Amino acid sequence: MKETAAPLTTTEAEWPLRPLTRTRRDTGAVYHREAEVDRQAREFSRLPERSRRLALTDSYIPNDPRRPREETLVYFLREYARRGDEETAWRIAEALIDRIAGHVQRKLARWRLPADQAEDCMQDLTAALCEAVFDCGPQAEFWEVRFWVCLDRRLWSLVEKRQATIDAEIRPGDEREDDDGPSGGDGIFARLADESPGPEAMAERREALALLTENERLSVYLRFIEGLPEESEDPERESVARILGVTGRSVRNYLRRAEAKLMAWNEGRV
Repeated sequence: MKETAAPLTTTEAEWPLRPLTRTRRDTGAVYHREAEVDRQAREFSRLPERSRRLALTDSYIPNDPRRPREETLVYFLREYARRGDEETAWRIAEALIDRIAGHVQRKLARWRLPADQAEDCMQDLTAALCEAVFDCGPQAEFWEVRFWVCLDRRLWSLVEKRQATIDAEIRPGDEREDDDGPSGGDGIFARLADESPGPEAMAERREALALLTENERLSVYLRFIEGLPEESEDPERESVARILGVTGRSVRNYLRRAEAKLMAWNEGRV
């Protein structure tokens, strides 16, 4: 491995593992790191300083057993920033940015954003990521627990804003067909309707849907995951309204309320 580490600026002594302090809103329990992240953090904390820096900033193939998890990188990035070693912290940030590129491009491809908008979105996401992980407060600790969930929340928020801008430019002054319907939050619903979600996305979907009432949850599931229309005049065609035994207006009310809750969840307000 080629040695490119900067001169030492921190102690060679083992770093004690910093405990998490952020608590869950629903139970009040303190968040905890996954076992593998905890193991890596302790292992790297025992390394000599120069070896630790190299291990955290080196390039790895995806299945390399030595490869630090993203949450591990965030932990040490924040520790170096706390200790005043901004250079090493930024080198770890660069490693994180390199890792997310392919993931973000695949997500953006599903939205079919224009190339210039996708590039701008990637730049905005990179800035948001750096701002978040360099925050030494407890709010940023969740990045040490669920990095990809945090990243996807930031990404979808940025995409939704850009998509809303594009839609407004295409249909300036358009009025919604029904004021009781969703107000443009299809992005948050599309996120739940991912056809090939990984384990993190599945966990995130369950967490989001758990915030809704039964009718709200069923309306979102049937409309955006099963792909059924809100209502239909065709007596032979299934619709959300027909399955729930309510009017189309009621379905739109359920979706509107669900949208408000999910947008608040997406922004970390619940």
